[in-house]
Amino acid sequence: MLLSNIYKLLLLPHTTKGDSGLDDSDWVPRRTRGTSILVMTLIIVGATVGVYFIGPRNGVEAKTPVRVAVIDSGISPDNELEQRIVAERSFIQEGYGYDVTDNSTEDSAPSGVQHGTIVARIITENSLNARIVNAKVVTTNNQATVNAIVDAIHWAVAENCSVINLSLGGPLTSVDPVGEAALWAVSRGVAVVAAAGNGGQGGVAGSSIDTPALHPEVICVGAVDENLQPFDFSGRGPLRGGLVKPDIVAPGYFSGVGGTVFGTSFASPRVSAAAAEVVTFCQENDWKWTPGMLKALLLASSRKLSSEVYEVGSGLVDVEAAKTYLENVPRRERLPLVAWVLPTSAPYDFERWFVNSTNRVSLLVYTSSNDTWSITYSGSGSPHVGGPAIIEVNQTRSFDIRIHVISDRRIEDIRIQITLSSPDYRYVTCGLRFGAQLPLAKIAFDVSHTPWSIDSIYGQFREFYEITTDLGIAVEEIGWPSNITLDRLLEYDAVVVLDPCAYDTFLLNGTLVRESRRYASAEIYAYSQYWATGRGLFIVGLSNESIHLSAVNVLLSQFGLRFNYDRLPQTRIVINDMESTLSVTDFKEHPVTQSIDSVDFVGCSINITGEGFPLAWSTVRVKNGSFYQYENRCVIAGLTGQDGARLVCSGSNYFVDNWALSGRYSSDDNDNLVRQIVLWLIGII
Repeated sequence: MLLSNIYKLLLLPHTTKGDSGLDDSDWVPRRTRGTSILVMTLIIVGATVGVYFIGPRNGVEAKTPVRVAVIDSGISPDNELEQRIVAERSFIQEGYGYDVTDNSTEDSAPSGVQHGTIVARIITENSLNARIVNAKVVTTNNQATVNAIVDAIHWAVAENCSVINLSLGGPLTSVDPVGEAALWAVSRGVAVVAAAGNGGQGGVAGSSIDTPALHPEVICVGAVDENLQPFDFSGRGPLRGGLVKPDIVAPGYFSGVGGTVFGTSFASPRVSAAAAEVVTFCQENDWKWTPGMLKALLLASSRKLSSEVYEVGSGLVDVEAAKTYLENVPRRERLPLVAWVLPTSAPYDFERWFVNSTNRVSLLVYTSSNDTWSITYSGSGSPHVGGPAIIEVNQTRSFDIRIHVISDRRIEDIRIQITLSSPDYRYVTCGLRFGAQLPLAKIAFDVSHTPWSIDSIYGQFREFYEITTDLGIAVEEIGWPSNITLDRLLEYDAVVVLDPCAYDTFLLNGTLVRESRRYASAEIYAYSQYWATGRGLFIVGLSNESIHLSAVNVLLSQFGLRFNYDRLPQTRIVINDMESTLSVTDFKEHPVTQSIDSVDFVGCSINITGEGFPLAWSTVRVKNGSFYQYENRCVIAGLTGQDGARLVCSGSNYFVDNWALSGRYSSDDNDNLVRQIVLWLIGII
C-alpha cells in the first residue's frame, strides 16, 4: 500500500469500464478495503495516443475578462493561449515537500499528456472572457503534494480569481486539507469547480465521488459521452448519507491534433468556462454574484437528462440557458435571486420503502444569499413526514426529512410535495412518489464505526441492501456510535455490523496517522444485551491492514470469537484493478450454507473460543520450522443462543459487497449465501 505525504497522479489507459490503477506495484486499488490511500490524482482516464499536442486556435477579444485558476500540471501555451494567461507560478518547490524544485510553469506532461494545457484550452475555447491563472502543482512523474495544492488555492484567491478549476481529486479522509482549502475559497467568494473522479466503474462502486468535489459547496462535475450518457468511469453518488452528487455533467472528452483524451478532468473545465461566462454576464449587467448563485443557476438551467440524478446531477451544463434564466429571476440590491434543490424527486430508483419503518430523504439547497426558508409538506403522504418547517440557508444547506408510514397493510402511490419558499425568490420543490410495502422483518446496517465514505447502502453495500429489501425486509442504517443503544437496537429483528473499527488514515502536520472508531463499553453492553434477547447479528470484518482487530475483538469476545492476525488469501494478486479473491469451498452442512459451492473471500480467519461453530473454512499452508504443514482456518462462524439468538461472523466483507453480488468475482453463490444468512438471522430458515 502506498502511504506517504506525496499526492500522486493517476494517469490511466482508457478502458470501456473506466477501471483505475497506478504503476506502483505496492499500490492497493481504491475499492479494496484498506486504509484510505493518500493520493490526489489528475482525473483523466487516458488518451488515444501517448503524447498530446495543443494546436493554435483563432481568438476573439474578451468583453469583460474573468480570471479562472487552473491548478494542474502547468501550461505549455501556443501564441493564442499565451495571451490568455495573466498570472502563473510553479508550486513545485522542495519547501512544499517535493524532491526537487522546478520553477518552470510549462506543462510537466505527466504520462505524456499535457493535462493542464488541455484543461486551459477547454476553458478558453468555451469562454472568450476567461483569463487563465496557471498554478503548477504536478511533476513529470505524477506527484503533487497536499501543501502545494492548498497554497495554490490560496494564491488563486489572492490573484483575484473568480473561478478555480480542480481537475484532480482523491479519497476522502477525516482530515482533508484540500477540501478545507476549497471551502475556504468559496467563503471568500470564489466558485470552485472540481471533477467528480473516475472511479465510477459503471455504477458498481456506488458512492465514488472524490474530494474536494464531494463537498456540497463545490460544483462537482461528472462526464457524459456524445450520446449524453454517463461514461462508465464517471464518479457517481449518492454520497454516504444520501446526498446527491455529481451536481452537473459535461462532455468528458477532448479531441485535438494528437487524438482524444477522456476523463472527468475534461468535463470540469467546461463548467468552469460556463461559470466564467455567467460572471461576465453579471458584470456587463451590473449585477452582483455569489458562488451559491452560480451553482444554483447552473443547476437550475441545466438540460435534464434521462439518467438517474445520482449519475448526472441536475443535468447537462447549458450556459446560454443559464443567461436566459438569469434575466428572468428577481433581484435584490442587484443580486439575482436563484435557488435550486437536489434531488427534485425521490426516492432513488434502487430504494425500497416499507410501512412501520423510517425512510430518509437528504436534500441540498443552493441559494444566492443568506436567507430564511419556509418548508411546507403537502400531498397524501404529508401526515407521515417529519422535517423542519424553517431553515437558514447561507448559499448552501443540507437537511433531512424522515418518512414513517404507520399501517398494517401495504399502501400504494403515496405522494408528498416538499416546497421551499423565501421572500423574493421563486419557490423550489422536491416531489416524492412511492409505495410502502408491509415488511417481513426489519434489520439495520450498522456503519457507525467505519469512516469510509463507501460504507453505506449508497456505496459498496447497495447490492446487499437491494437483495435484502427484495426479500421483503426493511433496511435502515445506523450511522453514528451514539445510536448504539439497547432501545435503538431492539427496533430491529437483526443487525448487520459492517467494517467495525475500520482505519481512517490521514496526514496530520506531516505525520501519517491511523485512527479507528472503537466501541465504548456502553455500546458493547448494548450489543451483548441485544443478543441476549434472542435477536440476530451478522458481524462483517476484514484483516488487520484494514480494520483495528484488537478493538473489534473486544466486541467479538462477548460471543466467544476473535479475528486472527492473518490474511487470506496469503498472496495478494491484482489483475485489471481487481484484487483476486480466495475461493472458499469447504462448508458445514447448515441452513446458511445449503447448496453453496463457493464464496469469495479476502480477509482474516476467526478463532472460536466459545460455543460457536465453523460455517466455512479454508486450508492454508503454514511454515513450522523448516517444514510446511497444512491447517484448516475458519473464515465464517456461526453461533446460536437462548431465545432463538443467532449470529454469523465473517472475516471478510468481500462476498457482501457490490462487486461480489453483481458477479464481478469468481463465485456465483455470493448472493445466495447472503440471502440465506439474512433469512436465518430472522428465523425464516
